[in-house]
Amino acid sequence: MISKKRMVGRLAGLLGLILVMGSGTAVAQMPMEMPATEGEQRTQFRRIDQPLGVKGAVAAGGLALIGLELWWFLFSKPKSQKAESRQGIQEVTVMVDGGYDPSRVVVNAGQPVRLNFDRKDPSSCLEEVRFPDFRIAQELPLNQVTPIEFTPNKPGRYEFTCGMNMFRGIVDVQAAEGGTATAIASVPQSAHPTDQVTHHTEHLTNSTSSVEATMTSAGIQEATVTVAKGYQPKRVIVEAGYPIHLHFDRKNLSECYDQLLIPEFDVAIDLKPDQITTVEFTPAQPGEYEFMCGMKMNYGMIEVRPAKTSSSKKWFSQDSIREA
Repeated sequence: MISKKRMVGRLAGLLGLILVMGSGTAVAQMPMEMPATEGEQRTQFRRIDQPLGVKGAVAAGGLALIGLELWWFLFSKPKSQKAESRQGIQEVTVMVDGGYDPSRVVVNAGQPVRLNFDRKDPSSCLEEVRFPDFRIAQELPLNQVTPIEFTPNKPGRYEFTCGMNMFRGIVDVQAAEGGTATAIASVPQSAHPTDQVTHHTEHLTNSTSSVEATMTSAGIQEATVTVAKGYQPKRVIVEAGYPIHLHFDRKNLSECYDQLLIPEFDVAIDLKPDQITTVEFTPAQPGEYEFMCGMKMNYGMIEVRPAKTSSSKKWFSQDSIREA
């Protein structure tokens, strides 16, 4: 199946060719030598008038293609598919090839959703899929099926995009009973309903994307986060009450990563390419605190756990020694 991007490219090329041919035939000229005057040879051109029918056909063809492109972008509806429920999970397979197919997935609110992304397109733009409303950013290995699970608790239209924000799809969450249209209208697409998600943390806690900070002899917790295809690890686990030094090693040159934000700790710092930037703060209370890129497209999590008893005793012992 030809993707929308490829089809539009072909249509644009065909339109340009027709218009060039049409204008060329409409103003085609033939050189005709004229008698020389005063030792100088002159050349004039004679216009060849094209039949009115040819001109009309060229104009009609161009207008038809323009109309087709306008319809394609403005009025054509995305391919839609309703999820099938299997063992209590709503499941749909989404082909990733020049975009997303289907590009609109219909599910019911309050039930787990599993979207299986089958990536066939080698384009770097489609290496990652993001669900901003659910704080999910997941890499999609080529020629593999990658499942993404979450549970939307409220009706609404939630967008998912490629890593470069060029290709888009929609998860259309409908109410289990009636009132779907009203519910959808009441939820803005730009909202970030983090309270609606029950499974999004799975994408931040797997073994390859989480790490526990290392406690130094000085009582400082340290961890390094590589900024490449997102943040690795995506989750950093620390203890409450101890200073934290997070070292961000930026490898990705995308301007999205020019700045790092940790809103709960009032952190907004620039990250220079191919350099390590250290962020320092001390979390007082256990909880989960997000960090993100300047464009708020890529996310990570700082999980603050209660301080361990043994570590606390060690820290207080060190303080006592210093005071003594």
